[in-house]
Amino acid sequence: MKMNWYPEGAGIRSRVMPYLLILMGLASHLSTALMSTVMGIGAIILLFDIVRHREALLAGRWDAQMGKVLVIFAVTLFVSAAFSLERGRSFHEAVSTLFSMLPFFLALFYVRSWRLAAAIVGAFAVSAFLNDLWAALQVYFHLNFGWGNRPVGFSKSPTFLGSFMLMTIPVLFLVPAHLFSRLPWKVFCWGCSIFSIVVLFLTQTRGAWIAFFGTVIVLVLLEVRYRKVCLVGLIVLLMACMTAFHEYPEYYTRAGQTLDPQFQSNTERVLMWKAAVQIFADHPIVGIGQDEFGLVYNRDYISLQAKERPVDPNNPRSGHGHPHNNLLKVLSERGLVGIAGFLLVHGFVLLQLYRAFRWAKNPNTYMFAFAAILVFVGVQMEGLTDTNLQISQIARTYWFLLGLCFAAAQMEEV
Repeated sequence: MKMNWYPEGAGIRSRVMPYLLILMGLASHLSTALMSTVMGIGAIILLFDIVRHREALLAGRWDAQMGKVLVIFAVTLFVSAAFSLERGRSFHEAVSTLFSMLPFFLALFYVRSWRLAAAIVGAFAVSAFLNDLWAALQVYFHLNFGWGNRPVGFSKSPTFLGSFMLMTIPVLFLVPAHLFSRLPWKVFCWGCSIFSIVVLFLTQTRGAWIAFFGTVIVLVLLEVRYRKVCLVGLIVLLMACMTAFHEYPEYYTRAGQTLDPQFQSNTERVLMWKAAVQIFADHPIVGIGQDEFGLVYNRDYISLQAKERPVDPNNPRSGHGHPHNNLLKVLSERGLVGIAGFLLVHGFVLLQLYRAFRWAKNPNTYMFAFAAILVFVGVQMEGLTDTNLQISQIARTYWFLLGLCFAAAQMEEV
């Protein structure tokens, strides 16, 4: 039986892209290599369709305002790279940043039916479940990957795993309510969302913990109709955390380290933040260039008080490569030009998400927009203590989910 992924009259002829998007959902938590391969194939198909079916592809999905924002953002990236200390390295990083945004446009242009949206979310849920299961097994069997008893799942660190949980929880908690007609799929997605909360706790990633509660507060503030239910849920969640802290003192100790001014991880972050501000003060317009923080910080700006220094004293890049803050990384590496582009593109995305959420008539659109806002808030809040958007696996999934929401906003009447 041939699956009809597009509504009648959509004008989209690609029969391969829907399966690539489903595969991207499946690869999101599991494999950066598979995601890259699918994105490469998708880019070729997208270019072909732009040449052959431009009007059908872009109709209702692209406007001049979005185009201007993207062009301005790209220009700021390449301007900063042009004045970099190592132009080749920075231009490569600029291209990588734009490539990481490709899933946004693949989802935006090709997701034209709720059937396809449901298939993608289902694949995403399976991917999340396998990631959560592997992370839980790592804790249960005390598999040490250099992080003590902190799981990494299919990511490279507990911090990265925490970022994935921040994206997974709201999507699988909100979206399935009206998207799936079959109860087993709803229950599976809701179960994965709860499982992801447990895994988030197990990661011991303090920045992700703070960001999670920040997203819950945003949920309570935005969800007017079920605010009392949300408040009850928040209270239950806090009680569960308190019980877990009581039963597992090491997690309570980890939480207590968040505001400890003497804890080394905290003091090192503060020193890096101060250094990033000083780098910006010395290079205010275009910064030092993308991916140059590690070189400049460890060579010229590292504090005498810093204990976390390059492993190889002769190689500055063997130390910290980012200041554990998205905004300060952009500010130090791209200057005022770069931070303007960063705030423009992300501000535009958040504004469009809020408009879709505020004016949605279709319950599916409402839930997708709501989930995407929480994904945005979670990732950006964690980005105040960890530079998460420089990780390609995280950035690609982040843009993929936001693109899926933008596509949902165009399917009110479909």
